[in-house]
Order: sequence, then structure tokens, then C-alpha cells
Amino acid sequence: RGATYHAYWVSNLIWVRGDRDLLRALAERGDVAHIYANTWQRVGLPSAAQPADPRGRDLVEWNIEIVNADDVWAEGFTGQGAVIGGQDTGYDWTHPAIQAQYRGWDGQTADHDYNWHDAIHEDFPQTNPGNPCGFDAAVPCDDDGHGTHTMGTMVGETPQLNLGMAPDAEWIGCRNMEEGWGSPATYTECFEWFIAPYPVGGDPFTDGDPTRAPHVINNSWSCPVAEGCAAPDVLRQVVEAVRAAGIVTVQSAGNTGSRCGSVSTPPAIYDASFTVGATDELNLIAGFSSRGPVDVDGSGRMKPDIVAPGVNIMSSVPPDISATGYAFLSGTSMAGPHVAGLVALLVSADPELAGQVTVLESLITQSALRRTTTEGCGGDTPTSVPNNVYGWGRIDALSAYELLLT
Repeated sequence: RGATYHAYWVSNLIWVRGDRDLLRALAERGDVAHIYANTWQRVGLPSAAQPADPRGRDLVEWNIEIVNADDVWAEGFTGQGAVIGGQDTGYDWTHPAIQAQYRGWDGQTADHDYNWHDAIHEDFPQTNPGNPCGFDAAVPCDDDGHGTHTMGTMVGETPQLNLGMAPDAEWIGCRNMEEGWGSPATYTECFEWFIAPYPVGGDPFTDGDPTRAPHVINNSWSCPVAEGCAAPDVLRQVVEAVRAAGIVTVQSAGNTGSRCGSVSTPPAIYDASFTVGATDELNLIAGFSSRGPVDVDGSGRMKPDIVAPGVNIMSSVPPDISATGYAFLSGTSMAGPHVAGLVALLVSADPELAGQVTVLESLITQSALRRTTTEGCGGDTPTSVPNNVYGWGRIDALSAYELLLT
């Protein structure tokens, strides 16, 4: 019929652009189980609270110190040998806090093949015409600033300060949103690329190389009903495929708290996702942090799995966002990168953990600082651990490392 389409191997699905007649023809086929709208919706990304000036600050940021990541560095493990993936609004790869850690940079020349993918192929009707990064960008670029901030919390480091959990880990990235607008198709494309990265402009069916996959992927985004995730399981098989490939999938819980049952959007709701809520400097849950249980799919699943700092987090941003190159943001988007960075620290400490998703998650949950709640979500009692507010508790990098040694 001459319709524009894109096939995926990560799950049994095809994205199609067509008219009402084509939609009807597809719906009438016996081998089509579901048809979902792939509408674009702006993700509720945090806005910069205020620019930050890193000069004169402590070497290690409070959020890194409170989870004892620096104590793991003192043991000699700073993320070396680990690879972190991030799908987000893109990344300002030349930012001084994250450039040295980019896998595509050897200190002199850049090679973006297998290290960067842009799933944004066209201008979305909801955004202004054009895009500062262009489309099908061959070079890492951030058209919003959100992605660069999350990457700084994972690997960021300068001679003046440490922003990141695993400053010697390498990172690779995929842009899944166009100026903050995403869809199930772009999220799926990035997940597929991470399982088997391929060169810029390559063919995912023939050019993918699973040996170049990351150990962990940070996902500081959600897919609400308005965005095309009208059915709770629309991305479930995709996320399960990522986990089956041996990649930890860290997912922000969402910022629709404080009501119970507000962990309600894919992929945070999935059992295969390692879902993260946000805490403050006092280890108290943030009011905006979404709570469980997961009611939207009828599972009653306890979420989040874990919590990490996510209030007033200073990290890197492109210079057009802040003249200093740094800004404070709050959200579960800021909490998730701490967990992804912790996975990198553990893989650095024991390379045999690579691919062992269940073991890595268990090390993190079983070593967490226990937190209880009286909110009573999902029948939680005041002594329940885990619970639907803090999960297993706030991450503790040193305790996770020490548990690894036992």
C-alpha cells in the first residue's frame, strides 16, 4: 500500500503511518493482536530550579556523599570497566563534566558509531519547527538539557568537583525525545539499539553488535496514556527483552505523588524495571515521588523498588540552559541516575556481575538503608520493608560493596 513503516526485532511490533482505511485493514487482520496510537506527548520533565555555580563548592556533592559512593572510590572502584547507557533528551557530549567518560572519545578524536543513536527522525507537530539538534543527528546533542543533567549524576567529574556516582565509567546514549516530546516508538527504538548497538545510520537488523551493549540503562522518563501507552503492557515485552539481554533497566518512578497508587505509567510499573523513587537530604521521601502499589494493570505490584536522592540535585547542563554549565533539578528523574551509577560501581568491583541483573538488583536492595512509612499504601504497616513509598530503602553504595564481598 506504500505506507511508511518501521519494523522492530526487540518485540513483535511494527510502527505504521497511514490513513483510516489502512487502520481498518490492519485491524481486520487475524494476525494483528493490538493497534495502539503512537501519539506524541510532552513528558513532564523537571525545569531548572536555579543555575548553579560550582566554584568554591565541596569536591563531592551532598547527594553522592550521602549514599557513600565516595567510600567505594576509596576502595579503588570508580566505575572503571563499566558502561552506562542513557536514553533521554540527548546529551551535550562535549560538556567538560562528561566528555572524558564518553565511550566515543579517546581524548583526541570522536567515533560515534555504536556509541550514539538518534531515534528522532522528524519534527513533531507539537514542537516549534526545526530542532536545535536537527534530526537523525550523527553527533550526540541535547535539545532540552534534561539528559545532560542525568548523565552528570551518573559519571560527571571535573577537577573542581565530583557530580557522578561512577566517574570512571563510560557512557553511551540515545535521544528518545524531541524537545521533551516522546512516543512508544522512540522509546522502543532506543531500547533495541542498546541491546545491540549499531553504527550511525546503520541497519538494526544486520549491523547490531551485542558485545557493545551497556551494563545498565537509565530511563528518566515515562509513557502516560496520552502519549500512546493506553494499554499498560505496551512496552512490557520490550523492557523484558532488555532484562533478558542482561542489562539492568533503571526507571524513574514518576512525579505524581504523594497519593498511593501513583506509580502508574510504563515502564515504571513493570516487574522487569528497577523502579526508583526520590528522597531529600534527610532521607525523607519527596512529596512529588510516585507511590505504589501498581493498580493500573491490576497486579498490585509493590513499587518503587528502591529510592535515591532526587531533591535539589546539582549536575551538568548545556551552556544555553545555564551560563555556568550547571543547574539544580528535582524529580525522580534525578534519583534514577544514582542507581544506574551504583550498578556501574558494583560491576567495576566485580566484572563477573556483568549481565547478572537479578544479583545486581539484590545487592542494591538488600544493602539499602531501611526506611519505613505510615502512609499505608497497599496495606503497608508502619514496620513494612519493603513498602510502597521507599521500596527496600535508600541506596547505600558502601553497604552494597561490602555485601558483595561477603
